[in-house]
Amino acid sequence: MNIKIFSDFACPFCYIGFSIAEKLKKEEPNINIEWLPYELDLDLSDEGDDLSNHIAQEKIDMSYRRIERLGAEYGLVYKNKTRKFNTHKLHKAALYAEKEGKYYEFAKEAFKTIFEYGKNVADPLVINEIGLNAGLNIVEMNNCINSHDFDEIFEESKKLESVFEVDSVPTFIVNDSKKVTLLKDYEKFKKDLLE
Repeated sequence: MNIKIFSDFACPFCYIGFSIAEKLKKEEPNINIEWLPYELDLDLSDEGDDLSNHIAQEKIDMSYRRIERLGAEYGLVYKNKTRKFNTHKLHKAALYAEKEGKYYEFAKEAFKTIFEYGKNVADPLVINEIGLNAGLNIVEMNNCINSHDFDEIFEESKKLESVFEVDSVPTFIVNDSKKVTLLKDYEKFKKDLLE
């Protein structure tokens, strides 16, 4: 079984999607999971912005009630509920981590850095910190971030967004045919994926 997952580190629901995939991978090691970069806010400056400048506070509060309920199953902590950040360089670093066989270590640190510590992941020093915590060679990682090494993956991901009509994240595509998007508790979501 192959599962493609469209995900953005800036998305609090994707932190849950990542946790589902991580648990699934441990239980079902034969499932091949492919992570595809999806950028929710490509034009966001490197300084980031307040979420409330883009979404009504009432809607943010309502969403986080659901996010925290679903995330509790995985022990996820959401202290940053107000700031959003540009994730382009972070996605490039994650693709390097994947190439080095350390995607899960890197992604877990990246999500924690945004949602638990509230740090700006567009800042190269913050990305270095994530890379070091994940056990990466940050010189090589930065060479990849500053090059065009992963441009093809971003282009391919964009094409596949159209093919699979991805309009929200996380989106799980099972065997290039079934799309699963609505997050729920682990056992129910696993059933949706595997049946």
